[in-house]
Amino acid sequence: MEALMGSSKRKLADDIQAEALLPQKRHLRENDLVVADDGEPVACLHDVSFPEGYVPAARTPSSSAEPPAKVFEFTLDPFQSEAIKCLENGESVTVSAHTSAGKTVVALYAIAMSLRNKQRVIYTSPIKALSNQKYREFKEEFSDVGLMTGDVTIEPNASCLVMTTEIWRSMQYKGSEITREVAWIIFDEVHYMRDRERGVVWEESIVMAPKNSRFVFLSATVPNAKEFADWVAKVHQQPCHIVYTDYRPTPLQHYIFPSGGDGLYLVVDEKGKFREDSFQKSLNALVPASEGVKKKENGKWQKGITIGRVGEESDIFKMVKMIIQRQYDPVILFSFSKRECEFLAMQMAKLDLNGDDEKVNVETIFWSAMDILSDDDKKLPQVSNILPLLKRGIGVHHSGLLPILKEVIEILFQEGLIKCLFATETFSIGLNMPAKTVVFTNVRKFDGDKFRWISSGEYIQMSGRAGRRGIDKRGICILMVDEKLEPSTAKMMLKGNADCLNSAFHLSYNMILNQMRCEDGDPENLLRNSFYQFQADRAIPSLERNK
Repeated sequence: MEALMGSSKRKLADDIQAEALLPQKRHLRENDLVVADDGEPVACLHDVSFPEGYVPAARTPSSSAEPPAKVFEFTLDPFQSEAIKCLENGESVTVSAHTSAGKTVVALYAIAMSLRNKQRVIYTSPIKALSNQKYREFKEEFSDVGLMTGDVTIEPNASCLVMTTEIWRSMQYKGSEITREVAWIIFDEVHYMRDRERGVVWEESIVMAPKNSRFVFLSATVPNAKEFADWVAKVHQQPCHIVYTDYRPTPLQHYIFPSGGDGLYLVVDEKGKFREDSFQKSLNALVPASEGVKKKENGKWQKGITIGRVGEESDIFKMVKMIIQRQYDPVILFSFSKRECEFLAMQMAKLDLNGDDEKVNVETIFWSAMDILSDDDKKLPQVSNILPLLKRGIGVHHSGLLPILKEVIEILFQEGLIKCLFATETFSIGLNMPAKTVVFTNVRKFDGDKFRWISSGEYIQMSGRAGRRGIDKRGICILMVDEKLEPSTAKMMLKGNADCLNSAFHLSYNMILNQMRCEDGDPENLLRNSFYQFQADRAIPSLERNK
C-alpha cells in the first residue's frame, strides 16, 4: 500500500512512465480508491499480478519504436493510456471502470494493434445485442471483421471475430483452427462471470484459452479486480495488469419519485452526499400501492407501480411526462420483466414525442429493416403492434423480441428517434446507448427464488447508462418507490459498493461430456484451475486465522 500512496499519496497514471514497463508488485485497496491530498480520488490505479516464481525479462527501449496502432481524435483518459501501454508491451490487462467510462477505447486499440501485427483477435460479449452493436462499430473502423452468434455468421475467416462467449467456448471444445491462431482475446463485460447460470462459461473459456494468447478483460468496477488478475496470472503463467478507475465522466444525481406523489426528491447529490432530510420527505409523500393494484409476477404477488384509477394518470405516465417537459430525455426506464416493459409502454398511449419528419424517418428505417422478414413474419403481433409506438418516440427492448426488431430499436434510439425506452436489465450490459435519464420502475426484482431489493452492484450497472459524455453536464437517476424504505436500505442501493467478482462455477453433465470428448480435455484440470477453486484456496488461511 505504501508503494501506491507515496509521500504525497498521489499516483496519477501520467506519472507512471518507465515504471509501467516493469511495474513493481503493488496492491490495490479493496472497496476504496486511494485519496489524494485534496480529497479527490486519483484518476487511475495501475497494478500488476505475476505468477509465482516469475522473473520479468529486462526490456531495452527500442530506438525505432513502431508508431501507435491507432491514434484517437480526443485526449485519452489516464486509465486508457495506461491500459494501452500494457497492450503495446504484449501483456494482458484487466480494465475495471464505470459504465460509459470509455473501456471500448482499449478494445479498439487491441484490435488495431493485432491487425497491424498481422495477428488474429477475438472479441467476446455476453449477449447477442452487444455482439451485433460491436460488429457494426468495428466494421466501420476496420474492414477485416466478422461476426459469429447463434443467429448469424458473417465472414468467419476474418482476422477480427466478434462473438458471444458461448460461441467462443464451443469453438474451443471443437478444437477450431481459429483457437490455434488467436493472439489476443477480448472479454467484454467480464464481471458477468458472477452470473449464477451463465458465469461458468467465462471460467471455462479463460481456463481453456490457448497458452500463448494474451487477454483484455473489460469490466465494471469490481472491488477484487486484483484477485481476478492473480488468478489469470496463475492459470496462464503470465503477468496480468490491473488498471482501475472510479472516475465517472458525467456525475450523477439520484432522485426518488414516491408512488402517488407528484415530484422528485434529490437524495444523493453529484458529490455522493446522502440527503437524509430529502429522503424522509420523499417517504412522507409516499402513497403505498393499494391491494387492488398489486400485480402477479412469476406466480408470486408483489406490489407494483400505481396504475391510477379510471380517469387518473398513472405514476409512470406522470413521470415520463415530467421528464419530457423538463427536457430530461432521452430516458431509459428499467423494468425487471418483459411483460411489464410492454404493459408500461402501452400506458404511454397519450404521449407523442416525435414530429412529423421524425415519424417518416422512423417508418423508413423500420420497414427497410423488416424487408428481410417473410410476409407472414411481418404480420406477427410484435412487429405490427410496435410500429405505432416507435413512431411516437416510444420503444421497448427485451430478449423476447425478434433479433431484427431489437436491432432496429437500438438504431432508432442511437439516432434520437426514440426518446423513451422501456427495457429490461440486459440493456445495461455493454450496449453503448447512454441516455440523459435512467428510471428504475421498481426497487425489487425476482431473482429466480424470491423478490429482493436490487443490489448496489445492479444499481451501479444500470444507473451508469445515465449521462451522455460530452453532451450532458450530469446524468439523472430516478428510483420509483412504492413501499417504505429504511434509510440503510436506500443507502445500500444508492451508495453501496460494487458487487465483488465471485465465481459461479458449477459442474454439469454437459461440461464433463464436452471435456471428455475434447482432445486435450481434463475435467479435473478445469476444476483445479477454476476461479472457484482459486478463491476457495485463498479463503483457507483466513478461516484458520479465525479459529
